[in-house]
Amino acid sequence: MPSSPARLFRNVWRSAKHKLVRRLATLLPQVRSTESVFPRTSWPASARFRDALATVLQTCELRVGRYYHKWSAAAHQQPSRRHRDLLPLPKLVDWPVQVDTRQVSETICLEISNICISGLNCLYSGLKEPDPSVLGTWTPTKAQASAHRHVCSRVVSFLGDLDSHFGNSLPWRNAFQCSEAATAVSQELRSEAVDLPDVAGTCRTSAVVPEEMQAVISDVKRIFPAGFQVNEPEPHLSPEQRQQYILLTIRELKCGKLRLRTAVQGLGGVFAVGKTSGRQRKVWDGSSVSCRASRPPKPCRLANPASFLDLEIEPGSEVFFSKRDASTFFDALQAPAELQGWFAQPPVYVHELLAAGLSMEDVLKCCDDPAQTVTGSTKIFPVHTVWPMGFSWSSAVAQETTLALCRRAGIEECNVLSLDHDLPACFDEACFVATDDTVLVHKRKDKGASTLRRLDQAFEECGVPRNRKKDVTLESQVTALGCDLTSHPAVARPNIAKLGQAVCSTLDLLATGTASPEGFHSLLGVWEWFSLLQRPFFSIYDAVFGFVRREPTRQKQVVPSNAMDEILLTLVLAPLFCTSLDRVPLQFLTAADAAPQYGFGVSVCSCSATEAGEVCRLAERRGDYVRLTPGLEDPPEVCRLGQPHRLRFRQEDFATVMSYKAKWQAHSGALEAHAYLLSLKWIARKAANHHHKAALLLDAKVVVGAASKGRSSARALRTVLRAAAATTLAADLLPRIIYIPSESNPADGPSRGKRLFRARSLRKGFGKRRSRNPLEVRVGSLVDAYGAVKA
Repeated sequence: MPSSPARLFRNVWRSAKHKLVRRLATLLPQVRSTESVFPRTSWPASARFRDALATVLQTCELRVGRYYHKWSAAAHQQPSRRHRDLLPLPKLVDWPVQVDTRQVSETICLEISNICISGLNCLYSGLKEPDPSVLGTWTPTKAQASAHRHVCSRVVSFLGDLDSHFGNSLPWRNAFQCSEAATAVSQELRSEAVDLPDVAGTCRTSAVVPEEMQAVISDVKRIFPAGFQVNEPEPHLSPEQRQQYILLTIRELKCGKLRLRTAVQGLGGVFAVGKTSGRQRKVWDGSSVSCRASRPPKPCRLANPASFLDLEIEPGSEVFFSKRDASTFFDALQAPAELQGWFAQPPVYVHELLAAGLSMEDVLKCCDDPAQTVTGSTKIFPVHTVWPMGFSWSSAVAQETTLALCRRAGIEECNVLSLDHDLPACFDEACFVATDDTVLVHKRKDKGASTLRRLDQAFEECGVPRNRKKDVTLESQVTALGCDLTSHPAVARPNIAKLGQAVCSTLDLLATGTASPEGFHSLLGVWEWFSLLQRPFFSIYDAVFGFVRREPTRQKQVVPSNAMDEILLTLVLAPLFCTSLDRVPLQFLTAADAAPQYGFGVSVCSCSATEAGEVCRLAERRGDYVRLTPGLEDPPEVCRLGQPHRLRFRQEDFATVMSYKAKWQAHSGALEAHAYLLSLKWIARKAANHHHKAALLLDAKVVVGAASKGRSSARALRTVLRAAAATTLAADLLPRIIYIPSESNPADGPSRGKRLFRARSLRKGFGKRRSRNPLEVRVGSLVDAYGAVKA
C-alpha cells in the first residue's frame, strides 16, 4: 500500500534532518578546535585568510580549485612505481616537528601548507586537470620531506606577517573595488597637499653627471634634433581646478621650480598622483614633448628586486643594511636654461597671479622676458627650471646623478649591482641604486659607517636634499624597492604592507569575478613586481595579458576563467615569494642538451665551490658564455658573438647522468626546454641539493632567455617552464643558466645516445674482491679450500 502524502513529507523532513545532524557532527570538532585557540571575536588575520581562501576554493569552478579538491580528497595509496622525481608532492598529514609555528595556529598552518602544495602540483601539471595516478597520500621521499619543510616554513612566515600587520582583521571585502576606483579616477589637484622643497634646482646636474651625459643634455639639438614650436591645444581646467593650479604655480615660483616666459617650445598638462601618506605629487604630462625628443639612454645600473638575488652572503653570517633617500629628488635636479622652454605648463594670465596674492614685482623677478613687455593682461607660460617628472629623459638624468654621488663617496661602480653588468669579485660592500633610492649592504660595520659618512657628504656638496626620516643606518633589516630585506634569516620578501593589500584585493576579485582591464592590470603589476624576487612566478601568466589589453580599459566585465585561474594560483603560492639570499652554489656543473635524432642528455662535472660561484656569476649577463678546454677529439670551435669565458674542464671530465630516448617528436626548442627540465628534476631528487644555486649549461639561446626570464609566449615552452618553476619553488633552487656553444656542450653526445664515462681508477685489495660477482667469489673460496685440504 503506498504511503500517504503526510508520511512522505515526514520521511523527507527526517532525511534532511539526519543529513544536517551528521554534517554538523562532522564540522563541530573543527569549529571547537579553532575556537579553543582563537575566540570568534578575535580571530587573527591568518585564520580569516584561511577561511576566505577556503571559501574561494570551494565555491569557484576554476581548475586550481578543482585540482585542490580532488588532490586533498584522495585516499592514502602508495605509488605503483618507484617515485624518484620531486613532484608531484604528497599531501602533508602531520606538521613537521622541525618547523616552529611560532604564534600561528598549527591547524591553520597545515591547511594553508596543503593548499600551497596543491598549487605547486597544479603548476607542475601546467594548470591542467590532475592525473589520477598522482592523487593520494603516500610516504614522502627524503627530497619530498625537504620540500614539505620548506613550504611549511614559508607559510609560517607568511601567516605571521599577516597577523603582525593586520592583527585581528583582514579587510579584503571590497578591497579590489576600492583600489580599482582609485586607479581609474585621477585625483583633484590640491595646492597645499603637494610636497615642494624650500629651494628647487639646488643640484647642477651638468656639473655632476659624467662627461658623456653632460655633453648630451647641454646640447638642445641632440635631445630635440627636429625641433618644433608648440602647437598642442592648451589643457582645459575647471574653474575650481584652475584656482588650485594658480595657487600651486605661485608656490613653485617662490621656491624656484618654475620661471615665466611668454614664448615656449613645448607644452604639457599637469595632474596629481596620490601618496600613501595622503600627500600629493604633481606630475607634468610630457608625453607629447617626449615623442618629439630623441630616444633617451637606458638608466644605467638601475636596480630592481631581481638584483637582490645577485648578493653572495655566507650562511649564518651577519650583514648590515643602510638606505639613503633623496627628498623631492626631481625638483632638485637643475635643467639647462636652453631646455627650460620645452618644459612649459598651461599658461596663466598675469592678473590671475596678482589676484592670487603675487605682486607685480615678484612676477617680473620670475619672468625671463623684458619687463616692459609684461602687463596685467599678458598670457604667460610657467616653465620648469628642473628636470620634470614625466619627461622621457628625466629618469636617466636622475639615475646618473645618484650614481655620481656614489662615485664621490668612494663606492666602486662595479659594486653597484645590475643585471646588465658584471658582478664584483668581492661582496664586502654592495650597492643598489634606483633613481632616488640608494641601498647599501655591508659585511663590516666599520666600512659601512665610513662609506655612509662620505655618501652623506656627497649629498650635501652636490645640493641633493635628503629625506632623513627614511634614513636607515647599518641595521639588520631594511625596506627597499617594495621588499623587506633581513639579515637573520638572510631573505628578501615582499613588503608586508604592499603584499597584504595585494592579497586582500585578490580575494575580493576572486569573490566578485568582475573587473575592468585597467584595474586588473594595476593588481597584476603588483604581483609581477614581486615576481622579480621569484622569476618562476612569471611562468603562470598568459591569459591575464589578453584580458588587460581589452578595450575599453575602464569598463567592468567578467574576467575569463583562465585569467582567474592564473591570479588564483598566484595567491595560493604567495608564501613562496620569499627568497633566500644565502644560497651557496652546488659544487658541480650540470649540462643539458636535446637532439631530435635521439632524445635528451644530462652530464655533470664536479668542481670546487669557488669555480661554481664564478660560473654562477656569469648568469643573465648580456653576451657572456662559457667554453670548455678543448680536447683532441672535440669538434672545432665556431666563433660566437659575446664575451667567452674558458673553463679548465674538458668534456671527458663530465659524466652522463641521463641519456633518454625521446618518446615523441617535437620542435627542437621544446626538446631543449625539456632537457632543461630534466636537469632540474635530477638535481631536485636529492634533498642535499635543495636550498642552493645551480649552475646550468645550455646551448639553446631561446631556452636560456626564456628560462632566465621565467616566461615564454610559446605554448610548448610555457608548459615546460611551468613544470620547471614548480620544481625550483619546491626545492628552493636558484638556477643560474649560462650559454655554452653546441660544440663545447658535454651533453651533446648523451643527447645523441653516446654516453660519457669518466675514467675511474681500479680499486685494490679487499674492496676490489668484494665488488666481484658473488658467484665468482664463492667459486674462488672453494678452490682455495680444496687446495688447502689437498696439501
